[in-house]
Amino acid sequence: MKNITLILFLILGLATGCSSDEDDKAGVNSSIVIDGINFKPNKATYSYEEASFETQKRVRFVINNEGKQEYLYIDISFPASQKNLTGEYSFGPGTADELLVMAEFYAPEKRYYIVGYSLKITDKGDSNFDFEFVSPEAYDGIKNVKVPFEGELHGKIVMEQTK
Repeated sequence: MKNITLILFLILGLATGCSSDEDDKAGVNSSIVIDGINFKPNKATYSYEEASFETQKRVRFVINNEGKQEYLYIDISFPASQKNLTGEYSFGPGTADELLVMAEFYAPEKRYYIVGYSLKITDKGDSNFDFEFVSPEAYDGIKNVKVPFEGELHGKIVMEQTK
């Protein structure tokens, strides 16, 4: 009886331990549709990257659906004095002291460049973000034609430590 009780406690401990791992995983909701592709990511990470200038910071978001091999890359740069990632980032051109963004979407045998007026990012704390594209446009990087693009992203994005 003691052995059964011990085994039950071990199983319960493992199950409880696994649930806290789930809390750290990304959970991004997407309403993005690009050229007919309904983007539903299942993984999202971000990391601080080396910036071009000392007075600047750079962050790369990688939001993807690995099973479908669909990847949305969003690179932002901003003044090093900025406290969080909230801001309206311009698709450029711009200078090192401005909020700038570049975005690309990859799917099998497809590549899209996302441009437009700006991308509004709201840093809600605890790695939760809202992404709102303002007057977005997307271009097929292979066929060199404009394609339909709409949608937003919301949710938890896991921070990765840079090497």
